[in-house]
Amino acid sequence: MNPSMLLRALHPFEGTPYLTLTLVLDRAPSMELWRRTVDDLREALGQAPFEQLRVQTVDTSAPGPLPAGDTGTPHPGKQVVLLVSNLVEAAWRDGRATALLDHWCPTSATAVLQPLPSRLRHRVAVPLAPFRWRAPRPATPTAWLKCELQPDSLEAAVRLDAPGGVPVLDLPDSTSAVPDPADTRRIEDWARMVAAPTADWYQGPGIPSGLDPGTWDGFTVPAPATDPAALIETLHEVADTAAVRLAALLTVSPLVTLHLMYAMQRRLLPEADAAVPDVLHSGLLVRAAERDRDVDPEHAYVLLDGAAELLDDRLTHFDRRRARDLAMKLLPPAVSARNTRPDPSSVLRGEHARSPEPIGRAGSAPLRVRTALPAPNRRFVGRGKLLADIHATLHRADGDGLCVLHGTAGIGKTQVALEYAHSHCDAYDFVWWSEARDARSLAESLARLGAELSVPPGPDGRVPVAAVLDRLCSGRVDRGWLLVLNNADPPARLAPLPPLGAGHILVTSRHVSWTEETAHPLHVEGLSREDSLALLRVRAPWLTDDEGAAVAERTGGLPPLLVHLGHSLAKGPLDVTEHLADFDEICADLLEHHDLADYDVNLAGVWKQAVAELDTDTDATGNGHAPELLRVLSCLGTGPVSFGLLSAATGPKSSAGDGGVLTDKVRLHKALLLLAAKDLVAYERGTPVEVHPVLQMVMRGVVMTRNQLRQAEQAALGLLSAALPADPTTSAGRGRTAEIARRLSLAAAVDAGPETTADLVVAVIKHHAAVGDTKLARSRARVALDSWSRHLDAEHPVVAFLRSHAGTPPEEP
Repeated sequence: MNPSMLLRALHPFEGTPYLTLTLVLDRAPSMELWRRTVDDLREALGQAPFEQLRVQTVDTSAPGPLPAGDTGTPHPGKQVVLLVSNLVEAAWRDGRATALLDHWCPTSATAVLQPLPSRLRHRVAVPLAPFRWRAPRPATPTAWLKCELQPDSLEAAVRLDAPGGVPVLDLPDSTSAVPDPADTRRIEDWARMVAAPTADWYQGPGIPSGLDPGTWDGFTVPAPATDPAALIETLHEVADTAAVRLAALLTVSPLVTLHLMYAMQRRLLPEADAAVPDVLHSGLLVRAAERDRDVDPEHAYVLLDGAAELLDDRLTHFDRRRARDLAMKLLPPAVSARNTRPDPSSVLRGEHARSPEPIGRAGSAPLRVRTALPAPNRRFVGRGKLLADIHATLHRADGDGLCVLHGTAGIGKTQVALEYAHSHCDAYDFVWWSEARDARSLAESLARLGAELSVPPGPDGRVPVAAVLDRLCSGRVDRGWLLVLNNADPPARLAPLPPLGAGHILVTSRHVSWTEETAHPLHVEGLSREDSLALLRVRAPWLTDDEGAAVAERTGGLPPLLVHLGHSLAKGPLDVTEHLADFDEICADLLEHHDLADYDVNLAGVWKQAVAELDTDTDATGNGHAPELLRVLSCLGTGPVSFGLLSAATGPKSSAGDGGVLTDKVRLHKALLLLAAKDLVAYERGTPVEVHPVLQMVMRGVVMTRNQLRQAEQAALGLLSAALPADPTTSAGRGRTAEIARRLSLAAAVDAGPETTADLVVAVIKHHAAVGDTKLARSRARVALDSWSRHLDAEHPVVAFLRSHAGTPPEEP
């Protein structure tokens, strides 16, 4: 929270300088989480235009009556009381805190300031209802305000009655990077009602007061859940995977403190920014007041009984070691000595490697999966030592079965992992390749694996990822399995890794946070001089050793650079020195005119040169289908594109344009073969088509003109429309729609207009809703509705559909 912004929100009190403010701070241990926010509040209120500021404290977690404190001599019309509390502790649940509000309301303008973000409001222990208030004069005590339930609320619809209500205001979080004036707007509106009332209503949530017994029984807050499995599931639903991982990391520590949680988030989950509040308010932590003396001056917590056992399986051996080392460093030595948690022996890969018996739970079904890998790279060279290091890392006796390949974009991580997977697939029961560029891509891949493993779908029709991971852990295997996570997003943004007792995981990623997930990450460097020369001579066999060494040094051993420079050198007529000078000129131009901060400029430069040569070659032959296809592929998102989707428009009726490469299967196949021959795409007959993401970036941001980009986006949208299945409810239809949804650029679809892409956008939103991803369905519907409602009638079927999924009520006639 920004103190100056809050001070501006309190400006209506400048007209009532005679008011006294009593600030009551809840000192319950869970409020320690919001200490900085409360300190900022005190700073702002100390400068606010009040005659006097009193500060008092209560503890809503303590047993017994809550002290009303000294709010001075009751002078109705001259006092304001603000209680700062998160509304989650016992006194709110049993009514003692509400009784305290009832004590203040007849003499003071009273309100509650609460700091919980919206995702944690389900933890509030007191019923909240939508009220509206109106004051007849400045500083009217809350009990004397005109107060009623909002007319359009559910509570009003069922004729509930509340004689009064205490306003609840949201206290902005101090950790927000960019202050938003909207965060304090409700505080300003309340201040205006108190200090400068008008005929307008102030509307907002409130705590019902003065109720007859039993009046609101159906709306009371239920007792918090105590089943650890249900609490973990709720945490996964309302927070992100980082919060679940933080909870799992806490299982290694005998005691938990707020300082320890923040340290684990900062050091072990660097991508997470809000995991601590989610875990603290998840119900998985229980106060251990009798252990406070061990961690003085902090408050002590322990995990709920049964939670550690459920969370522990989400950790690797290395996770445990890092978390335990950090806990031992931060907690007093006596804490660790009194209680430690041993590693379950089942997580050690070395034990399984020495066991001649099948791995898995007794009586469990064997895992039977067809190995699923992209086509091998027939031109792969070198990397012998790195491949041996991967094998050694995965099979270390003291390891955890996880190997991380880390390096810059274009260095060859994916090709090394693919070569290893093909070379060792016979050593495993099965190998599964997953694109892990984001959580959704990984979930879809694991769902396909779940279908292979006969994991039944959930109520929403999707195979639950947790069930797939459990099947990997529990199923019997003879030689284990290998799961490859390619191009992985940071681990905090992905689903937790499966337990590694029965298998290996090979990760490729340019995100450095992956190197902290294992004790032995492997950094992928450029090809050696000898391997670089071998790769160059595949295309330009006439190169001398000196010429090859010059090119290899200039490229830094990046395989894509070597491949395309070899192509270009083989064409002539420039010699090596002239060719490298031209290449340097291209790179200098890219540095000057384009933002390529995320990628190696040399990589972008060589692809720009390769595309220019493709254009020249096709212009000479009068066949421009390959460049056209490359432009479209650059607008279809990252990852392999199935040939079935790419050829969906090759029929008599096409929505992808007339006469283009996408409408003729022969032209499409020839264009793919040409692009593959020039190493601009990865493609073999019967396999998906893939374009390197850096090449896609270069095409969209550097190579294509604005008109070419617009035409390519339109062609891509036409292709996706043509690929829509006739029956999206079948297994094949769901798979095809999932691929379409993954590749749709919503911005391009919305810009194209409803007359062109309405069916496509509607189909994708229906798919997200059908598979249970209602959040994404709602956000996409809102984006389309915001644009298209300006051009379509309010009663148009597309607008009605978008409103139904966006959660937006129909407009008043």
